[in-house]
Parts: sequence; C-alpha cells; structure tokens
Amino acid sequence: MNSPEAIRDFLGSYLRPKFIGQGQDPPTDMSDDHDLLLLGVIDSQDFLNLLLAVEAHFGLQIDFEGLDPEQMTIVGPLCKFVSEQLGKT
Repeated sequence: MNSPEAIRDFLGSYLRPKFIGQGQDPPTDMSDDHDLLLLGVIDSQDFLNLLLAVEAHFGLQIDFEGLDPEQMTIVGPLCKFVSEQLGKT
C-alpha cells in the first residue's frame, strides 16, 4: 500500500532511532505540519538519506523535482507527494 499513511508510517519507523538518539520521545503520530528540518529532527544530510531510504523501501526512484523545496521536509506534503509519485507506476 502506498497511501500517504503508509509513507508516514515508514517515516515514523525510519526516524524513530533519530528521535531516541536526540533524547526525544518519538511521536506516535507526526502531524501534517511537522517540519522535520525546522524542528531539528534531521539535517540536510539526514534528509538526503531519508529520500534514499524512501526510494529503497518502496522500490522505485521518485522524481522529487516536482515537490516545492519549502514543502520537502514537512510531513504532510512529503507523504502526499511520495504517494502520488508511487501511484504513477
């Protein structure tokens, strides 16, 4: 299933060790407006690794050029965009 919720679940699982490593409790549900970069969950290198992990997990290359750069690190728009990209296959 490649719904936005499935993408969000993957993000939560992938980022769980990052939250724990920073001494934070991982959120049980990241809200749509949760900005991973601005909240300090990830830095730019972590974000690139996250994108690679999303592609590897869902088994295809995703064209992120269609996503507004200001929206890339915000959970809701990122999940929706990835879900739409996966639906095109």
